[in-house]
This record gives sequence, C-alpha cells and structure tokens, in this order.
Amino acid sequence: MDINAFKTQIKETVVRSMLDFMSFDDEDCGFTKDDIDECEAILVKYLEALDALVEPSDEEIMEQVKTVVLALNELNEKTDYCMIETEEREAIWDVIQSSAVECGLTDPADDITEQWRDW
Repeated sequence: MDINAFKTQIKETVVRSMLDFMSFDDEDCGFTKDDIDECEAILVKYLEALDALVEPSDEEIMEQVKTVVLALNELNEKTDYCMIETEEREAIWDVIQSSAVECGLTDPADDITEQWRDW
C-alpha cells in the first residue's frame, strides 16, 4: 500500500476542502483548524494501522474501517455535524475505501463505511 499517496490525497482533498470552507465562512462554519487537524490525524492513524497489518484478513481490515468511521462520527458530532458535508464525505470515503482495497480487502461492498457512518 502506498501510504504516502493516501496521505497526499487526504491533504489535497479532505483538508483542502475543509480549509476552503472555513476561510469562506470562518465565523459560522462550526469547526476549527484544530478540528481539521484532528480529522487528518484520524485518517492518517487509520492508514498507518492498515500499513502495519501483516497478511491482513478482511476482518482485520474491516475492524480498522469501523474504528476510523466511529472516530470520524465522534468528531463530526463534536462540531454539530458541520464538518463533514457532501464533498468531504466523498473524499473521506474514497480514502477509506481505496486504501482498504489496496491493503487487500478481497470482497469490498460498494461502501464499506455505510454500516457505521453517521456523516
């Protein structure tokens, strides 16, 4: 798995989108730069957990997916559900889904985050 490519994808899609929205509507956006940093850290921790798996099984990969989705749910709830909107949701989903498949998920659903995702 090319973890650096996924880290770059997070910066260029997820983080950039959130920063753009925050700069456009700074006072009323509902989240801070610290929240954005936390979102990025949650996603990077997920990538690192996947990367650390040795001969990963679908169950091990999906456990990491569940962990990252639940952490993102909690962060989004903390921001009164303002942080993860449509554009960010699609970008985050793509990182999670693509990295899981690249890590070795053999039978991915159309959306592996759906069963836990509130955003």
